[in-house]
Parts: sequence; structure tokens; C-alpha cells
Amino acid sequence: MRYALVLLGSVFLAHGCQCDEPLADLSGVIDVTPRVLDLGAVRTTVTHEAIVTVGNRGTGTLSLLGVAVEPADGPFHLVAAPTSLRPGEALPVALTLLVAVPGRVNGTLVISSDDPATPRLEVPLLAEGGVARLFVAPDPIAFGRVNEGAGAARTVTLANDGLDDLIIDSVDLVDDVGFELDLGALGPLPRRLLPADSVLVTASLQPTQQTITDHGGADLRDLLRIGTNVGTTDVVVTATVNLAPVTVAVDQRSRRHIVKVGVNDIVVVDGSETADPEGDAFTFGWSVAERPASSVMAVVGQGEPVVRVTPDVVGRYLVRLRATDVYGAFAQDDVELLPRDLAVLLSWAPAADAPCRAFSAAQCAAFSDGERRQRCCGQSDLDLHLVAPGGVLGDYGSCPVSCPAIDFCAEESDDHVDDCRSVGLDCAFANRSPEWAARGRTDDPSLDIDDVAGDGPEVISLNDPADGTYRVVVHYCQDRIGEPTTATVSLLDQGIPLHVTSPQPITAGQAWLAAVLVRTAGNWQVIAEPNIFDTSVPSDLCFR
Repeated sequence: MRYALVLLGSVFLAHGCQCDEPLADLSGVIDVTPRVLDLGAVRTTVTHEAIVTVGNRGTGTLSLLGVAVEPADGPFHLVAAPTSLRPGEALPVALTLLVAVPGRVNGTLVISSDDPATPRLEVPLLAEGGVARLFVAPDPIAFGRVNEGAGAARTVTLANDGLDDLIIDSVDLVDDVGFELDLGALGPLPRRLLPADSVLVTASLQPTQQTITDHGGADLRDLLRIGTNVGTTDVVVTATVNLAPVTVAVDQRSRRHIVKVGVNDIVVVDGSETADPEGDAFTFGWSVAERPASSVMAVVGQGEPVVRVTPDVVGRYLVRLRATDVYGAFAQDDVELLPRDLAVLLSWAPAADAPCRAFSAAQCAAFSDGERRQRCCGQSDLDLHLVAPGGVLGDYGSCPVSCPAIDFCAEESDDHVDDCRSVGLDCAFANRSPEWAARGRTDDPSLDIDDVAGDGPEVISLNDPADGTYRVVVHYCQDRIGEPTTATVSLLDQGIPLHVTSPQPITAGQAWLAAVLVRTAGNWQVIAEPNIFDTSVPSDLCFR
């Protein structure tokens, strides 16, 4: 009986096992990857994740009896770990690393298991907290040729391409040779840059002749010095200065930068004294930099050293010369054209009941020239008169017989001041530039615009008016088609509106006393005269 029991037990055991494998081999065998976890240089103050893979190379289940990191208060920390592994299974052990400051750190991952051969497995954990590092681009900062006038700027990148916080304490140019530095978003200092952060600063140069004089030549060299928590970095800054032409623009006649002129006065602006200090070739570029809103004045002679301009409305103008050398360096100079001290403007329009208003602009455009002149508005001729103190309407004077040519009486210059001046006290179409007060053109009036058919304007201007009482008169000279009209007079003191009359109805032959101007100690008093007409108008006032 005992034998049978033994045999029976043997059969039972045989049915519960692999007969060619001993029961003792059904156990787990631990394996890890990597055997040493070395994370190398890592960024400080940032949490990093890491994985150690635990595998079971055995034929039985592997139980992990404990997983820990030593030391417990070190930079490495356990996040999660499996508790058992089936045969052939591999699972991660999740770790984190936080390095507070640069330097070498370490720890140990300890895994306890029921692997009889390796009940305790240690995996060394290694890392190094990286350092901050300043990166500058471009390096060097080479401007090349920098033109006076245009100048140049270079954007410089300051970056932290290290693994710790970079503290920028100072950014300065070492030598004062003309370069300027704009810290922009970097300031105020100190400034912390995290790893991979960057910021832009701008270096610029606006050179002048003084720059070269102060620093002994056209080649400039400086150092951009950057102080940080990891040391000081110097970046070379270089440039070569190219000077602009020395630009000179003046009124040709007076050789001044500021002149007072009337409407339709031809002004010659002279830039011929412009020169390049280095002998470089250069070009002349002219423009009207400022003008009254309604002006269309243009430069005649573009590209030449001497040009002409003609103011077309009362106001202030800036005629600008920009001389540019072959490398692009430029400099500018302006001639300022100011209105004369007094400007009188006359404009007119057909009255509301004028017969010519029956024809539309489209109809007038379709008429022949002859029909248009007989039917359409704009055929009237009104004349503007400025009468000097003590003068009378129609006092046109005459050009002296001693004048070699009558045209000299109307010249703008003083070339023939001794024998070619009309002394009439009524400035109008028949006496456009009379001699008033002091000898010479400085204080003389000028009929700048004379409109013989249309709606004006007519303009008379005057510089340095003497004290006294002046009269502004509007004479309706010719009414060619029966065109009752309203006239308006505007008075400007140095280009600034002084007075504007209300529209005044006026008919052919009438002379409207539009305003009386009293000049006292350099100031004007305006007395408007609506509906006041001069009844003693010479019959030939507009036909002399």
C-alpha cells in the first residue's frame, strides 16, 4: 500500500509540471536598462523626467519588493514604479531630476526583488547642472561704410545658450567714438535671461565731420562690453565714416537763406557752393519741402546746381536741396520763402442773377470759343489797386524818359534804381512796381498776379510798409457780356489772414473802396468799407 501511494503521488506531480524543466527554475530574473543613468548636462531650476526600464528575463513572475531613490533628499526623485513583472515583460520606473545650482549631482535607484540571484539591484544616477553662457550675434559688429546723413544701425542679439540663468548686469560701449547704444527691451538692468531666452539691443552711428575730427580719422573702433554673472564679454564694433557733401543753398540775388517774395516772383535758388569734403562725385536733388495747401509750385532745373521756383499762392515755402554722394551720404539745406509783409488778394464771381449762369459747365465746354466768350461766365475783368499814403486812384506815374528801356522800370532788382523807377502812388496793372518810400525794391509794392478775364485772383504785395493810410480799391474795368459780379478782398499780414471782406456786388465802371489800412508803429488797423464807391473814377482808369 505504501508503494502505491508513492506512485500515485508521482503521477500527480507528473501531470502538474514540464517534465524536462525542474520546478526550481520557475522564477523571475531582473534586468534594467540602462545600468547607469547619466543625464549629462542639464538645465538648472527646471524639473527633468527620466526613465529606467525594469525587465523580467525569467520564467516566473518577478515581484518588486521595493523601489527607492537614495538619498531621499537628493536631486533625483521616484515618481512611479511597477510592483511585479510577468516573464518577458519590461516596464518603466519614472524618475524626476531637479538641479538647483550648477555642478555634479548623483543618486542611486535601489530595486529590491524576489530574484534569488539579485535581491538588491542598484542603478547609479548621474547628472550635471549646466552653467549659463552668453551668445552674441553678430560678433564682431561690423558696420562697414556708414554715410553721414543716412547713418546706420545694427541689431545685436544677446542670448543665453547655456543651461543656467544668465544675469546681464551691464551693457556699455567702452570708447566714446560716436556709436550709440539703445538697450530697448533689455533695460533696465540687471536683466535675467533664462536658458534659450534672447533679447535685442541696437547699436547705431550717425557720423558727422566732427566725428572724424574728434577721433582722428574715418575708421572707428569700439568695444561693446557685456557684464554677466559668468564673466565679461567684449565684442568689437567697427565702422568707416563717409562724409556727406557740405550742402549750401541760398537765394541767388540776396545770398540769404530766408527771403520775402510775392506771388509769381521768380526766385533763383543757388546750390553751386555745395562741395564734397572727400572729393566724391555727388548729385543735386531739389524739392519743395513745404508749401501752402493750394500751391502746385515746382522746381525748374531739377538736377542742376541752380534752379528756379515761382510761388503761386501767398504763403510760406521751403525749397530744399539734398546733395547725395556716390555712396549715398547726403546733407540738406533749405531756402525759406516767406510772404511779403502785406498781401492783398482780389477774387470775384458772377452774381447769382448773372445771365451767364444759365449755361452749365457742360454746355459751355461744348460751345465754340467765340460762343463761350459771348455767353459763359468768366469774361469780366476786375482790377485791384493799392494806393499809398497821400496818393489818388489812377496815379500811375510814368517811367522816366532817362530810362534806357521801359522794361527796367518793372525789374525786380535795383540795377537801374537811379533812372528807371515810376513814382506813381497807385500800384495796379498800369503801375506794377512803383518806387515807394526809400530808394530800392525793398519797400516797393508789386502787382504779382493780374487776371484780365476770369475770377482772379489778383495779388498785390508789399514789404516794409511805411506808416500811413493805404486804400484798397477794386475797379470793375470791363463787363464783356453783362456779368454782374461779387468781389471779395483778403488781407494777409506776413501770410497770416488779417481781414476778409464780405462779398460785395459790383457792376461795370464802379470802383469799390474795399478797405482802408492804417499802419502805425508796425501794426495794422483795418477799416472795412462795404458799399462805399469812389465816384471820381478817371474815365480811362483801366485803359492807360
